[in-house]
Amino acid sequence: MSIVIAVVLYSLFLVWLGRARSAHELSGYHDGGRQFSFWTVFVMVLGLWSSSVIVVQIDTGYDSGWSAVWYGISVGVMSILVSLLVPWFRRAQYLSNSDLLGARFGLRVRRLSALVIGMTFPIFAMSNALAQAAFFHVAFGWPLSISLVVTTLALIAALASGGMWSLAKTQGLNTGLVLAGLALAWLRFHQLAIPHVVVSKSFGSWFGIGQGLIWVWFGMNIINALSAQAEIQAVVNARDIRRGQWAVWTSTLVLLGVVFLSTWLGMQTREAFLNGRVEGLVAYAIVLLRHAPAWFQVAMAISTWALALTWCGPLLFSGAMSLGRDLFGIDRARLGTIIALAVEGALMVGYALWRPGEVAWWRVFGLTLRNAAVVGPTLAVWLWSDLSERAVLVSMLAGIGVGLGANAITGFSATHFVWGINPMWLAASVAFLVLAWWRLMERRRWEWLTLGILLYGVVSWGTVVQHWTAPAVAGIVLLLAALGEVALAWLATRPYAAPVAEEVPYYQSSQ
Repeated sequence: MSIVIAVVLYSLFLVWLGRARSAHELSGYHDGGRQFSFWTVFVMVLGLWSSSVIVVQIDTGYDSGWSAVWYGISVGVMSILVSLLVPWFRRAQYLSNSDLLGARFGLRVRRLSALVIGMTFPIFAMSNALAQAAFFHVAFGWPLSISLVVTTLALIAALASGGMWSLAKTQGLNTGLVLAGLALAWLRFHQLAIPHVVVSKSFGSWFGIGQGLIWVWFGMNIINALSAQAEIQAVVNARDIRRGQWAVWTSTLVLLGVVFLSTWLGMQTREAFLNGRVEGLVAYAIVLLRHAPAWFQVAMAISTWALALTWCGPLLFSGAMSLGRDLFGIDRARLGTIIALAVEGALMVGYALWRPGEVAWWRVFGLTLRNAAVVGPTLAVWLWSDLSERAVLVSMLAGIGVGLGANAITGFSATHFVWGINPMWLAASVAFLVLAWWRLMERRRWEWLTLGILLYGVVSWGTVVQHWTAPAVAGIVLLLAALGEVALAWLATRPYAAPVAEEVPYYQSSQ
């Protein structure tokens, strides 16, 4: 009962803390008035990525040992890449990826990208909501559905009043509690003095999970730098972009410490559950709460609750911005975002109840659709000022179609793929190829188009048929080759390309 009371009181406090207190906060509902300080950006970025990697590192460290840290390192690399791109996004008056694409390529591109963002961001938010639900189930038997619904309602109530300002104000407190909970967990595991046992030879190895998967992590997160909408929104709204970049770089140092500590906690949990028959996050909750004093259980419950809110909040709010503003076309910022938040929350609950044991598959499936629809067109905004709307639409639809088709052929399996290549790589590669080859056709560079098709055909034949590369990196090779086609198209049509940053119009209805 004490845990329930603590969670309710904390949620009410967040609602009070997040409410808009001035006309300035109400007017900056979507962009914070571009007035975020160094510390606001620092906390928002640190809270976003630390809450993400804690769950992944504990679960992956539980299964694979120290090699899990490479996932967190790849996230840090992505965050730094985002900070380097932020000056360009700021000059383009960035609000969201769907707004950026719509301003350049038209209404249909705006709506399609907003639909994909709105449908996939609840997938990414789901992982922490499920982790929190697992903790509450162990603590006092709450079913999964109740935990997810309560999380969604709390987020909508906390963010509804001030929008981006509400997110900024609540993120600081949530992040502090998340880090405090991580420190308490570290102390608890030291008190338990779990004896060291040899789980497997690879458990203590830095590459025990396999170098192929590590490269996949880095490849996935590097291309995500163009579509990491939640982080871009936090940094691009800084009062001073240079200070915002420093905030990201500083937060990355703290993030690396979180990555190593979380991985260690997962490994300690596995040594307590040597048979590995209990899921990592459930086992972690059991070890923490078994014979723990009441105050500790309450503290960890609040920290876990904050962990869910710190990750789910930015993602659901970011997805709701695209959904309400760019798909539904609701001019009133607050009303549109609240309606879209309700839709986002319902999608998150529905996804989680549909396949709750497939969090890894869900995340890759979401990335497959999001990257196919967003990454290529965002790169096209950067490279070409005069690419046609039709080219971008065909690219998006082709990438999404290949991603869905490749998943459907294998029954949406989490482990078996067409040619052994994850559909995420196939979808993104096709989207890039369509953009590159369409550009060459529009400019009638037939000799370059022929050369590009021949080169990519050779790479595909060698990778898929002749197995010139290891199966684990075949998808990355195809993606890199597709990016090479984009570079070829840019070089072949470079005299026609105009500077981009000054030409991207600001979507006036956002004001």
